[in-house]
This record gives sequence, C-alpha cells and structure tokens, in this order.
Amino acid sequence: MLHKIWRYSHFYLTVSSSLFLLLAAVTGAFLAFKPIQDKLQPFYIHQAEDVILSTLVDTLTHKYDEVLDVEIDNNYFVKASVFGTEAEGQFYINPFDGNKLADLPKSNAFFESITNFHRSLFLKTPGRIFVGITSFLLFLIAITGLLLAIKRQGGFIQLCSKIVNDKSIQYNHVALGRLLLIPIVIVAFTGTYLSMEKLSLLPKTKASVNTYNPNNTHNIPFSEFAIFKNTKIKEITKLEFPFSTDEEDYFTLSLKDRELKIHQKTGEIVKETRYPFVQILSILSFNLHTGTGSILWSIVLLISSVGILYFMYSGAMISYYRIRSKTKNKFTAQQAEFIILVGSENGGTKRLGKVLQQALLKANQKVFVDDLNNYQNYPQLKQLLILTSTYGQGEPPSNANLFLNKLQQTKISTPFECHVIGFGSFSYPKFCEFAKEIHAQATIQPNIHVTEKTPLLIHNQNYQQFRDWTQQWAKSNHLNLSIPQELSTKKQKEIAFKVTDKINIKDTYDETFTLSLTPTKRKRFVAGDLLSITPPQESTERLYSIGTNSKGDMLLSIKKHDYGVCSNYLNNLNINDTLKASIQQNKEFHFPKKATSVTLIANGTGIAPFLGMIHQKTKANITLYWGTRTKTSTTLYHSFIAEAKQKGTLHQFNLAFSKEVHPFNYVQDLLVKDEITIAHKLKNGDVFMLCGSIAMRNAVFIQLEKICIKHQLNSFDIYKNNGQILTDCY
Repeated sequence: MLHKIWRYSHFYLTVSSSLFLLLAAVTGAFLAFKPIQDKLQPFYIHQAEDVILSTLVDTLTHKYDEVLDVEIDNNYFVKASVFGTEAEGQFYINPFDGNKLADLPKSNAFFESITNFHRSLFLKTPGRIFVGITSFLLFLIAITGLLLAIKRQGGFIQLCSKIVNDKSIQYNHVALGRLLLIPIVIVAFTGTYLSMEKLSLLPKTKASVNTYNPNNTHNIPFSEFAIFKNTKIKEITKLEFPFSTDEEDYFTLSLKDRELKIHQKTGEIVKETRYPFVQILSILSFNLHTGTGSILWSIVLLISSVGILYFMYSGAMISYYRIRSKTKNKFTAQQAEFIILVGSENGGTKRLGKVLQQALLKANQKVFVDDLNNYQNYPQLKQLLILTSTYGQGEPPSNANLFLNKLQQTKISTPFECHVIGFGSFSYPKFCEFAKEIHAQATIQPNIHVTEKTPLLIHNQNYQQFRDWTQQWAKSNHLNLSIPQELSTKKQKEIAFKVTDKINIKDTYDETFTLSLTPTKRKRFVAGDLLSITPPQESTERLYSIGTNSKGDMLLSIKKHDYGVCSNYLNNLNINDTLKASIQQNKEFHFPKKATSVTLIANGTGIAPFLGMIHQKTKANITLYWGTRTKTSTTLYHSFIAEAKQKGTLHQFNLAFSKEVHPFNYVQDLLVKDEITIAHKLKNGDVFMLCGSIAMRNAVFIQLEKICIKHQLNSFDIYKNNGQILTDCY
C-alpha cells in the first residue's frame, strides 16, 4: 500500500509542478554556465587564496594613499577600493603586489535576465512564491523517488547494489535518478531555503555579540596585527579600513561565520559578532544552488538540470505506457466465463492481457480483464488466467500486492481451472518469483484446479513464447483464437535492400535457403541484430536474426513453410531484386567484446547470427554447437564454417543430426558429451549464446543445470543472472 502511495505521490507531484519545473530546469542549465564563465576570467592569480592578510594589507597601504576596503569573492578574485597616484577607484588587483589587473566588468545582461526569470519568473513576489513551491515539490519528488528506488532494489541496504538493466526506459529513469539524487536534493532544498529567505519566512534569530576591553596600549603596524597574520584571504569576504585615525574608528573584518571589529592602533579584537545559523546556511545555500566559485560543482548542477528534463520525459513515457495499458471490458466480472487477472508495474504485461482479451472477444467469448488485487468470487468463471510480472527482488507489482491474501480468504462457489504465466528477466536473481508463489498458493486452494505442474515463465516478455502457449491453450479448450503474429509497435523507417546472393537446399523434411542482402543506403548493423520485414499486402512484421558474410553483406537463414506468407515471399525473390525492411538493434545479443571464450549454441536457422560472429576480429576462443536434421542441410553453411576454421576465428565446431544416424541426436546431447569442458567454462565466467527454438533453449538449459549440479558448481540461475547466458530464441 505504501509503495502505491509513493508512486502516486511521485506522479502527481511531478504533474502538478511540471510547467514550473520545466522552466526552472531549462534556466538552471543556462545559469550553470555563469560560474564557469566567471571562474575563467583573467582576474585569478595562482595561489592568491593563500596570501596572508597581513601581507595584503601591508602591500596596499604602502602602494596607495588611501584604502577603503578589500573584497574577496568565491573565485578568490581580489577587489579593492583605493585612492592613489597610480590608480584610484574600485578594480581587481594582484594580491601579491597590489597592481591593478582590470576594471570591474559590466554585468552580463543575458545572465541577469535569466537569473531574474529563474528566481521570480519576472513576477516579483508572486513569482518567488511559485518558484519556492516548485523547489519544495522537487524536493518531495526526489524523496518519493528515493523511496520507490529502495522498494525496487529490495530494501535500503540494497539501494546501492547493481540495478538490473532490462533495457527499458524505467531502468534509465532509476539508474540516472540514483546517480543524481544527492545533487537534485541539494538543488531543491537550497532553492526552497533561498525562497523562504527572500519571502521572510525564516525564523528571526539574533547574532551573538561579544565585546572586549583592549589591554594593550602599544601601537603596532597593521602588518603585525595577530588576527591579520593568522588569516588567509580565502577565509575572508571583506575588510573595511578605518575612515580616520580616531581610535574609535575600527577595522571591520568579515569572515565566513562572523564579523570582527579590530582596534586600528593595537590590533586587538574589540567586538565579535557571530552570524546566526540561519545566515550561515543562507550563504551556503546560495553557493550550493548557484555553483559560485566551483567549476566542478557548476558542471554537476548543469548535469542535474539536464537530468531533471530527462526525468520529466522518461517519467511521462512510463506513465503513458501505464495509461495505455488500461483495459475496457465488454462484460462484467459476474458475466464473464474467462477472467484474465494481471499483475503489472509499468503496463507491459497488461498489454499482453489485452491481446488475449481481444482474441477471446473475437471468438464470441465472455471475458473480463482486471488487476490481481481485485480478485473475487466470479459466479460464471470457467477459466482463470493469471499474467504477472515480478517487481524488484521477488516482490509483487503494486496492483498485485493484495492478491495472495485475497486468494486465501475468498470462498469459491464454483470450481474453475487456473493457469499462471510469469514474465521476468533472467537478469534478476529471483526470476518470476511472484508467479511461482502464486502457482504454489493456487495449487493448494480448494475448488481451484491448476492444470500445469509449474507456471509458464517467460524471459523479457518474449511475445512468440506467449503466443505459442496461448494457441496451445486455445486448442486444448477447442477455441479458435486469432492471435497477432507480432505485437504492434512503432514501425521503424524502412530502407531498400538488394538481393546479392541466394542459395536453396531441400532435403526430405525441410526446404531452407539463405539470402545475402546489401542496403541501398549506408546502414550500420551487426550480427545479432534483427531485420523487420512486412510482406506486401500484409500489416504484420516478421523478425529475422541477422548474420553477415565475409564481405560484410547481411545474411538471413530462412526455413520455408508451405503456408508461410513471409518465407514464401522471400523465397520468391531473385538476385538483384529489392525488398524493403528495417533494422532493429538487438544489443542484448551482440558478441561480447571483452569475453575470452564464447560458446555458441544453435539449432536450425538459428545459426544465422553466429555465421557473422565467427568471422569477427576477436581474441576470444569460439566454439560452435549446431543441431540440424540432415547432412544435406549443412551444405548451406559449409563454406562459412570452413572459412572461419581456416582463418582461425572458429576454434571448434560440433554438429548434431536429429534425423540421421549419429551417436548424439540433438545439440544438447553434444553438451553432455563435453560436460567437463562446459563445466570448466561456466566456472571460468565464459559466455554462452543461444539462438534457435524455445524448445532447444529449454532442453539446453536443463542440461546445463544438470552439469552444474553434477560438477558442484553454483546454481545455474547465477550464471543466467550474471550475464554469462545470452539468448535470442523464438
């Protein structure tokens, strides 16, 4: 419940302050350059800040007829007001010799305008109120964001632990937010404090004043004053000289935390005024909020301002995905025979629930979609389908945190079937943990029949795996469901590709072919990326893993299906024909640059991206395991394999046939044969890459898990979670 409150607070605070926050961030980014510009002015003298005050006073009093005051700013520029024969007036000086460096520059009209807008929106007092409120809201936004990050990471202790990179915009939002949390909190707090000061809202406190009776009657030179000899100019802000020789006319020395009145004859302190804490905090707040005197901190403020703008964008996108995932129901919960309950933090899983809902509606079925937290007794229910993600370290999503209690407490009047599908990422140690917990609890509930022994667990919301399960489920329930082949996504810009080569191979079981393609416009791609193709007169895209040949052309490996629209379209292409397609980066499946040893495992046309990887320039030791049906199908790839072995980029090639006589029929059987080597590679941190069918991936995972157990290695889940196991299966 608290998590939901924090999330909604984070959202509504941002929405309510978005306009002023946008203006403050943009102007703040511009103003971050001002301290940098100031610091780079030619008034700075190296190590000027370490000059002893007594030396400076002695230099000035000998060089000029009269000295009114000396000011030192946060950049340690020394400004003096003097009268003399050489120069007079107010200007910057060299503290070592007292010489004039430059006149005081005129104020920058641009920065002055931006500063006024940043502070008050040109609205004076009302504007300061708006800016102050916005600063305070930014502070609350940062705090609620911190609480959400703590929840996501699994507790305060885990806050600084590695954030799992699931390649989502939410990862960027959280990772950057954690990095910029402290600077943004400082900016927000100091902005609030400065606004309160200008609006006279800070508590009134009096300075602490102490007076002293001078004991020394001996006159000494200014340069011998103890306070001057023990003070460096970096410790002071201003020194005002006496206007006359009258003993009642004192030096006034302003330090960072106090003001001193100094007897001009004896050098003794006659009065000390300590600034109240409120005033000291105001000075500190101003310096921290503006970056005055520090190029490094100004750069941090600039990054923070740009970061706030990014947070507004990424937060808006996250909210958009959540809002877009909201569902509309044609039937009520009391009417529906199929209930789809969804646990989703950011809307991705809800989207899949909507796909299933629409398919059931088109099949004239009564279906109702809702959040897991709204679970109840459904009088007409025949089948309950639970689709849920897992939040953070095994926690339920915010719309599912009440479900397990409701599952135990709700009395079911009519028995029904239950199916559980979990969505997660192998990157998380507790992969689909919440789905596993739901499955275990549902299994022991009366009147609930859980048909599967284990829940279906899907990595990275693999749509094809979800679609395959849905079709199997529909078939077992005698339902004719039309499930889209691909999830609709924002279509990328297509470019033309020219067919430069084509080879077909047909055996007893399959017909397979390769296409070599060259983009007509320069376009970067690497082996492991995906090519999105939408056949003519079709609206659904198909994705193919990209390989490359030795010339650098794109290579596709395709299995021809008798009724496959896209595979037949591609098979009908001839050399020099063109097709339009778009490239989708698949960074999760690029060849690891820093790996010393990589094991590639594929079956069927899943070998395509590996044909490019085995020709890359790398120091890694590469082993390829490939499973196919017949020896005939190997002729498609024989030249690629032979060339890589000859060049020494492929160190070992292992082949399995599933439809011809061979000691090992499937690719996973080859792993059993080499289990000692495989165990050694897992233990040493070597990378394994899998491409091909989901069935192959699952079978390989089972064998790798057995090898881990047999050879007393870590749990196989650890190797999946630490980035050693990369998959692109369908």
